[in-house]
Amino acid sequence: MKLSARIAGALFFLLSFLEVNFLSVGFVVVHRIVKPFLMPSLALSALLSLLPEHRGRETTLLAIGMTFHFAGDVFLLYDGMAFIWFVCGLAAFQIGHFFYLAVLYSGMGRLQGWKEILCLVLPVFITPFAVSLFDVSGGIRIALSVYTMTLLTVTSTGVLWLLRGRKQGWRIIIGGLLFMFSDALIGFNTFSGFDFPLRHALVLATYLAAEWFLVSGMVFYRVHSSTPQAR
Repeated sequence: MKLSARIAGALFFLLSFLEVNFLSVGFVVVHRIVKPFLMPSLALSALLSLLPEHRGRETTLLAIGMTFHFAGDVFLLYDGMAFIWFVCGLAAFQIGHFFYLAVLYSGMGRLQGWKEILCLVLPVFITPFAVSLFDVSGGIRIALSVYTMTLLTVTSTGVLWLLRGRKQGWRIIIGGLLFMFSDALIGFNTFSGFDFPLRHALVLATYLAAEWFLVSGMVFYRVHSSTPQAR
């Protein structure tokens, strides 16, 4: 990895450390200042790793996906003021995950064999059970179902990567699982009032780890598998 990308990555980890620790002791003001810089620092590290040698469709899709996740971070800063901000945040992350999936499925071609088909089918069957854990109905239930199935699909795509010999698939699996855990904590609090000390810090820590695993998996695979383009 390039030195510039390592420096940007170190900045992401430093900001993440400060964010989680300040939030754990209740310094909400610092949290609101630092959080908007988290995804941009991770995106900077990713793009510095890829550009200019690995520019192209996948790099563009990844950048767009991370931009939507940055927007989701900003929207969720205000979710305690009005429910609409939570909805906007959920929508931004949903769109971002669609772009992540576009990168993950790039170059995969058709599914081959029952194991690969199972990776695509299982999220459809697991989603209703997962959503039933939340006391929601109507449009919110539909939106939550789509979001849950998307996260499950991201995770199962990591398994598909491993089946295809893409060693970075384990990063995608861990990232997907951490994302589901983090969002489940948000969901239980939003819809059921479930809370406990340091919940906010745990939500943020697992979310940031999830983003790092997902993004690093996509970046490392692209760097090590594709031929650099001439300038």
